[in-house]
Formats: sequence, structure tokens, C-alpha cells
Amino acid sequence: MSRLSQSRFIFEMTENTRTFRHQRKINNQIINCPTCHSLVGANEPYSHHWLGNQDDQHINLGLDEKKLLKRIERERIETFFLCDESALDRTNEFLLQAGIEAIPQLLRFLIYEASRLELTVGFYVNVSKQHMYYESTPVKIDHHLDIKETVDMVFSILLEKISSFVLVQQRVPFEACTIKRLKVNVKRQLQGQQQIPLQYRVKCDARYPNTKNTTCVDLELLSKSFRSYHGQRFGHFPASLKVNLYCLRVCASTKELYAVPYLLRSEDVNTTPTFLILTNVAGEFQGMHEIRNVRRFLKADTKDHMLECRQCKSHFADRLQFALHRQIDCGGGFMIWHINPESVELYENCFLLPKQYFKFAWFGIRN
Repeated sequence: MSRLSQSRFIFEMTENTRTFRHQRKINNQIINCPTCHSLVGANEPYSHHWLGNQDDQHINLGLDEKKLLKRIERERIETFFLCDESALDRTNEFLLQAGIEAIPQLLRFLIYEASRLELTVGFYVNVSKQHMYYESTPVKIDHHLDIKETVDMVFSILLEKISSFVLVQQRVPFEACTIKRLKVNVKRQLQGQQQIPLQYRVKCDARYPNTKNTTCVDLELLSKSFRSYHGQRFGHFPASLKVNLYCLRVCASTKELYAVPYLLRSEDVNTTPTFLILTNVAGEFQGMHEIRNVRRFLKADTKDHMLECRQCKSHFADRLQFALHRQIDCGGGFMIWHINPESVELYENCFLLPKQYFKFAWFGIRN
């Protein structure tokens, strides 16, 4: 029997303190998250809960890393290889490290100062003395907080395709495959509008009505005031700006993404202008996104019903995963090539990305 799981955050008030907690409800049992916890004075602004907190979905870029990114842009480097030449029985570990750490780290680096990435992933597979290459269709990533979910979906479909193909064609299970090399192609789009994460974009679907009209807020003043206020324990936010602000947090334990209050000036959510603070992968301020239907935006998605893909009949309990699945078109465009085992790929214009920044040995290929 599957476990029913829901997630929420709460603020517990006492006479002198306010405590933030992230909680999970599993089969009617409340479990406090061990990492999402913050205590401040009862009268302190909500933003003080998030002072100095950074998660592993963001990165710190120094001058050397920014120079490297400019070099990648200048030399039009879009293809990257990751290799593992260790023992043959490391395939599962190699894929696990690539999907959870190596590729997300590379993409977080490449999405800095980009409005969109277009990602293609390919696996080099050896099985039954045959060499094959499996490649996904291009998938767009419009926000750095979509990286993990997107990579998970691409890997899932690729591995499913490989398993099905070798079982039918070679009559062997996936465990007979050896994968020691993968290729990632990333096209960076530098111009474009800042997006919110896909998890919240699907909430803002046009089928759901707005609860209030477009507001008349001085966005220039709002952005300027936020820059002066953010990160300051004793910062001042102009009293003339009657707005509610929210920011995004990522749970260090479960990797869940959720929106939390940053500044609340009114309890009237129907008429008070409400904005989501937009930041890039380095935590730098990028602007404000107006939230029209606050209750729907903040409401956690229920997972008590299944969504069915009409094309392939797959079922999903998560609307985010369903949206990614449809974007990839059920994996229908994924390609398979047979490689001559005697052929050799030579790349003259390649360089090793510096290990002092990248945990894994990535090779970039110049065009």
C-alpha cells in the first residue's frame, strides 16, 4: 500500500518568538523537517527567517568562473563529454552521479546570465559486443530551479528506452549494459523574459481565473527598495509600498520547492498587490513577478489523483512531472544509433573544465 504524503510550512507564534517549520504529513503522521527550521523575534519581518540561508540549488561564481563562462560563450562551446574509465561494473554508480550531481552542476553554471537552456543528453552504451548511442530530443529549461526535475525526467525516459531496446533486440536485461560515457549538448539563450519555475507556471495556467486586477505599483521603486532592504537585518522598506512579497525556498532534505512570505503588509490577499521575488542561480535579484491568484499560487498540489498522458497512457501524480513529460513528447523523438566498434571519435578542439570548480571531469568541445 502506497504512503500518502503531503507537505506544508507553518509559523508557530509565542509571546516573544516566531518559528518557521517545514512539515510533511505521511499517512496522517506529522513529521518536522530536520533542515527547514528558523526562529526569530515575534515582531521581526518575515525576511529575517531567510537571512544567510543558501541551498544547493544555487551557486557562487567568482571572477575566474565568470571568465570561464565568457570563454565558453565566445568560443561557442555547446557540447560536453563526461567519461568514466574505471571498472566495468560501475555503470549504475556512474549514471547516479551524472544525473544527481554532474549534469545539474554543469547546467547551473551554464544558466548563469542565460534566460533559457536547450538540453540534449546522449548515452554511449556497450552491450553484447555492440556499441550504440541513445540521444534525447532537445528540452527547454527556463529556470534554474527546473534543472533537477528536467534531468530526472530525461534520464528516466532514456533508461527506459535503453532497457526496452536491449531486451527486445539483444534479449538481455539493462544490467548487461555498460555505460562509461555520456554527451550533453547545451544551447544558451541569452535574451528573453525572466520566468518563474515550471512548478508555479503550471499553477498560473490561463484556465484558472485571476482574483484581482492588474495593480498600479511603481515597480521601479519596488525593485530599488528591495535591493536596499534585502539582506539587511535593520533595513527599511518604504511604508508607502503596500505590497506583500514572497520568495522561493528549496528544502535541503527533500528538495521540495515552496514559496514563503518575505514581507507582509496586509492580510487582505484579494486586494493587496502581491509579488514573487525573482533571483537567478547565483541568488542575484532579477525582478518581480506579480501573483494574481495568491491562494492558488500558495496551495500545495494534491497528489490524490492521477494525470494520464493521452498519447502514451502513462500516469503521473505530480503535475510538474506531467508537464515535463508532455514537453519531451513522451520520449517519442529519442534516437538510437549503432556505432561501428572499430570507429574512433577524435576531437581536436577540446579542453578540460577546471576541476577546482567542477567536481567531475567535463570536456568541452569547441565548434
